[in-house]
Amino acid sequence: MVFMFLPWRPIVAIVAAVLFVNINGTELYGWQAGLAHGLFFLPNLVRHLFDGDVLFKATNCTTGYHVAWWIATVGSCIGWLVDATFSFMKVSAFVGSDKE
Repeated sequence: MVFMFLPWRPIVAIVAAVLFVNINGTELYGWQAGLAHGLFFLPNLVRHLFDGDVLFKATNCTTGYHVAWWIATVGSCIGWLVDATFSFMKVSAFVGSDKE
């Protein structure tokens, strides 16, 4: 039953970031893009670690972008931590349930 606990959510998020949230360094971004880029901060950060040309935050943006990016980034990181915590708790409960 180990296959049930593979990290499929991060893999889906990275694929979605590759397909939908590519940040162009020369384009001017507003607050709507800040929300999208903030939601995909962690997948884009992972991509940035492997390829330095991938941006996880736009360089040419408005003040609204910065505010929205920070709000979405903090919310996204908290969401990832909560999800990871509950997933770990489910796995520990599942693994510990076979003891008699």
